[in-house]
Amino acid sequence: MIEYWIVVTIGVVAVACVVCGAYLYSEEKARQLLQNRVKLRAYENLLQAVMEMNVAGDDQYALVQAKRRMATTLHRINLVAGPKVLLHVNELLDFLNETSEGDYDVLKEKNILNTIVQAARRELDPASARVLEESQFRYRFYNPPRT
Repeated sequence: MIEYWIVVTIGVVAVACVVCGAYLYSEEKARQLLQNRVKLRAYENLLQAVMEMNVAGDDQYALVQAKRRMATTLHRINLVAGPKVLLHVNELLDFLNETSEGDYDVLKEKNILNTIVQAARRELDPASARVLEESQFRYRFYNPPRT
């Protein structure tokens, strides 16, 4: 009779351990999902801020607003981005800081934006990023004509 109680007790403890492990696993996945959602929003804001700076053109008010949005977005990126994304964002900032109004290399900007998107995709979803990289896909960005 005592042997049956030992078996039942061990079974209950094992089931409790499995339930606790499943709960901890689901909480970890939920936390990762939330972090990825925050990162995705920050990356989206970065690309939108770059586009607003491009669209602003000669409009000084729009350019100031776009720069303010870019600064706010960069603060958020510094808090949530991974090391590869931060490296490419720094390249973008160096490009934007050393580019004067007349000398604007659109191809270089698009290449930097492509590397940012690739690094962000690798960070958020490595499996789909690998498939896209193997197909040598290039992302396209809106670039209004410069006046």
